[in-house]
Amino acid sequence: MMEISSNTLIEHPFFSICIPQYNRTSFLIEACKVLASQSFQSFEVCISDDRSTDGREQELIDYLQQSGLSFIYKKQEKNQRYDGNIRGSIALARGKYCLLHGNDDCLASSTTLEELYQEIQKHDEVAVVVTNFEDWKTGQKVRRIRQGGLIGSGVEVAATHFRNVAFVTGVIVDRLKAQSHSTDKWDGSEMYQMYIIARILASGGSLLELETSAVRKDIRIPNESVDSLATKPKLNHCPIIERKLPMAMIGGLVSDAINPYLETKNRDKILEKVFLQLYLFTYPFWIVEYRRVQSWRYSLGVCLGLRPKHTFTNLNLNWFSLIKLYYVYTLLVILGLSFPVKLFDSFKPLLYMISKSLFFQRTLYVKQ
Repeated sequence: MMEISSNTLIEHPFFSICIPQYNRTSFLIEACKVLASQSFQSFEVCISDDRSTDGREQELIDYLQQSGLSFIYKKQEKNQRYDGNIRGSIALARGKYCLLHGNDDCLASSTTLEELYQEIQKHDEVAVVVTNFEDWKTGQKVRRIRQGGLIGSGVEVAATHFRNVAFVTGVIVDRLKAQSHSTDKWDGSEMYQMYIIARILASGGSLLELETSAVRKDIRIPNESVDSLATKPKLNHCPIIERKLPMAMIGGLVSDAINPYLETKNRDKILEKVFLQLYLFTYPFWIVEYRRVQSWRYSLGVCLGLRPKHTFTNLNLNWFSLIKLYYVYTLLVILGLSFPVKLFDSFKPLLYMISKSLFFQRTLYVKQ
């Protein structure tokens, strides 16, 4: 294991920019250039390297050392994949807040941290902040936040806002709370930030949502690319087999995060609503997407991997909730495998708007 820090570490930074790194050195250096340009200077950069194999480790360290950034760089003892690596970057942090940051995204401008600082200072004891983002190349804005403001705290807030942190960059979390809830229980889910945010909100931390577009997603660099679903080779003669993808773990992950804070009278209703969101919005997108980039047979395998017996593991829901969710799952599979891809594309913006609408979120709240 190797750990290197700058000679000018800020003693009490407001932000710790937590970056899990693996083989995206050019993109990360570009992201750090934007960090180095920030008008707000009370921050540190915390990079956890998951044993990159691109041979450019020293290039990154050399840049960090000459950049003027306050930084901590740590190379992990063994490859931990995404969940363990982002947890490793949070463990390095010393700031009041951790700003979670992908290694191929960047902040929107040189004043982003200053703007975020000013917004956070308007409120007392904010534990989680979520911002909007935009595409690096096109500038198209993605509004995961429809209306900004202080949302509140508790299990209902956690259960109705967890999907907003599927994209990690631009999510800000209280550092002490994030470190205190550290766990490797859900490693392999590729959604560690979703667990941490849901746990913090359920335990009483307040959520602040900001309409500002704080992030430019997916840096483009000529002649370089990052791994993505679209770039993976298409399977020829694809067998129909059960494909247990990480997204099958999301429902159990969120349920586990909020479970210690649930009241018996509302437990099943709240957990049911967690899965309904996945069945209505998250899973259909990916079923259609796998039909697009792979095949109908591959997508059917994904559906088999999302069967309730996998996603409801150890939740002990009541029979009424189970029957309802089995019914919705069946409907999801039928629609996901039969709905025309081009027609789905035309409806996708409307579905996204509905899923993020205040009306939809309010219908999910459970009355006490």
